[in-house]
Amino acid sequence: MPENVPRFNDEALAKVVLDIYGIKGEISPLVSYEDLNARIKTASATYVLKIANKKWSSEFLQMQTDVLVYLKTSVPALTFPAVIESLTGETMTSVDGFTVRLLTYLEGELLTNAARNPELYQDIGRFLGQYSNAMQDYPHAVADGSDELWKLDNVMACKMYLSDITDLDARDRIERLYSVYQKSIFPKLPGLRKALIHGDANEQNFLINPDQPMKIAGLIDFGDIHFSSQINELAIALAYGLLGEDDIAMASTNMIEGYHREFGLEEKERDILYYLMAMRLVTSITMSSHNAKLFPDNEYILVSQKPARVLLKKMEDEKYILA
Repeated sequence: MPENVPRFNDEALAKVVLDIYGIKGEISPLVSYEDLNARIKTASATYVLKIANKKWSSEFLQMQTDVLVYLKTSVPALTFPAVIESLTGETMTSVDGFTVRLLTYLEGELLTNAARNPELYQDIGRFLGQYSNAMQDYPHAVADGSDELWKLDNVMACKMYLSDITDLDARDRIERLYSVYQKSIFPKLPGLRKALIHGDANEQNFLINPDQPMKIAGLIDFGDIHFSSQINELAIALAYGLLGEDDIAMASTNMIEGYHREFGLEEKERDILYYLMAMRLVTSITMSSHNAKLFPDNEYILVSQKPARVLLKKMEDEKYILA
């Protein structure tokens, strides 16, 4: 709903930052789909101001904040945005009914712009494995407000939009995948380890330090965090990390090895990992097709799903799935 979307101009944002945090700085917008994010740059530091859509509950936003606080002490070797408290010591503040938070801004290049090689894929796995190890002991969430249709454990819910997929070859492949998933994968979900996962460890959320291009420098955007089968964390990272990759074997083997060294995979997780990866691609293709139907004037929606269709076909051709 339009009234749920935060709409603050630069002057209003400057007032929010000054009144709540006592900070003055240069304001520049950051890309955000439903929320409002802005970079605040001062002479000595850079921050991200986050004003949430009203659709998200305060409990869900508090959970994101609490996880970042927890990670700072539980896994100090990894880098995540740090939570900045208000002048009154609060981590979240309400302004005109919108929840406001301030985080540190992480410098670095997006993984999507980095040249890929085995060493980098290993380090993606290493970083994610250390994160999963830390989150294994995190208390179970009491609130969960992320989008139900993008939760990998809930991928069956996307099936109702299959008819929106206009690429008939992709639709046929996805229909067959759903058949295999429903029969052979879905029944195994209750027996998998569960944890609170980041849920969107993709090439836009991993950062690279240009001075160390083979190392992951940080992970951002905890807006899709949710309680899930823990192996989904790696499956989602594989699905996005291998978009545009010619050598599935090299990339996936190195990422899985890097992850396993830090957070040992169970055999039952390994057995279904590629299918879970494929089902994340299914979600991406299905939901973008549905959104293209809702917004027919946006030609980019279907163009952007092409790499996912290509990767899914490649996984079938090379017998990672449907073999």
